[in-house]
Amino acid sequence: MEEKPLVGDDGAFYTGKLAATEYAGDGTKTLHALVGGEGATSGGEGMYVITAKAESSSFFPAKAKVGELYPALGTEVLAAGDKVKKLNLTHVADCTGWQIDITQSEIDVTRLVDKFKKYRLGKKDASGTVNSIMTLGVSDEADGMIAKTIKTFRRKIEGSTSTVTITDVANEPVYFLGYVNKTDVPGETEAFIFGQVYLFNVKLGGSTGNAQSFDSSMRLTGQDPVFYSLDIPGLTS
Repeated sequence: MEEKPLVGDDGAFYTGKLAATEYAGDGTKTLHALVGGEGATSGGEGMYVITAKAESSSFFPAKAKVGELYPALGTEVLAAGDKVKKLNLTHVADCTGWQIDITQSEIDVTRLVDKFKKYRLGKKDASGTVNSIMTLGVSDEADGMIAKTIKTFRRKIEGSTSTVTITDVANEPVYFLGYVNKTDVPGETEAFIFGQVYLFNVKLGGSTGNAQSFDSSMRLTGQDPVFYSLDIPGLTS
């Protein structure tokens, strides 16, 4: 793999929700076929969350856990007992940057006989921020940051038809993919961190000469985060 120092513009931020359909392996069909039907050669690629693993001879690596992400090419053949649900991703288009800070507590275990202080490591913790610019048509949509914070009233007018939608605060955790390198170029490598978080906090209002920017907070819940590094498959004839 060619070395590539990364810059901020290489990154991207996505949130995701699980689809209702669960795909169960049978040891013979590819994901393409499970998703698109017998003989399908496309449509099964994408991001999936593992919902079950076969007790023996699972397709998934031994260290892959239920609840973790599996980025599929579509040619995978799941074993009987393996199950997945597709993760439908939404690009957070009003995002200007993101970060997640992973820390670990230290526990002082120094005894009187010790000449130097001694420590053991405790639990890890992670918190993060998503930097955004208030963008109408994105921030104020049903899955935008405003709806995650306060009740919303939206009226859409198309021609002579007016539709009103009122949304209560969901306060639901979301899956996220925080990319440090987002690419679909064959031969390159994309890299991201995956986890489940609560996104909260939004700031409304602005001042002359400045973008209406705000920082949303991010706290982990559910499955522990995992860092993914994926080679993009090369073109084939």
